[in-house]
Amino acid sequence: MSPAGVWEVIDFWAGVSWPASRVDAQRMAVDRLGWAIEVEDGLGYLVNPAFTPPEVSMSGIDTVAFVRFRIVDTVAEETPATRALLGDLFTLVVRAGVARLGRPSIRRDRGQTDATWEMGPAQVTVTLWSRSVMVRFRTPEGR
Repeated sequence: MSPAGVWEVIDFWAGVSWPASRVDAQRMAVDRLGWAIEVEDGLGYLVNPAFTPPEVSMSGIDTVAFVRFRIVDTVAEETPATRALLGDLFTLVVRAGVARLGRPSIRRDRGQTDATWEMGPAQVTVTLWSRSVMVRFRTPEGR
């Protein structure tokens, strides 16, 4: 996913009228982002079929508190080349975030780096791991 594409998805989640139920949030993501819902054991799970693995995680009981999604495939084997690729993507996404929201709070811990911005009552964190880069959008209900 391009840095601009990442921020389009973040803008989508920021523009949702929170609070929203899991079912409503999933439907909106299908309609607006082209994601899909897979049903397992009678429960619907949101997926982004563009990535491997495709799952998108949502937390919250009655309303969604967090949405977490990958912005690149998970790499099977960590190498200098994959570390560079993931690091470059993380850097470009963070630079785009700086241009939009200013400097993030940076946290490095146990092999991961987080860049976090406050977005009014919501919060967005871009995380670099050794095998992937993910975004976590915390809704106002996640506070």
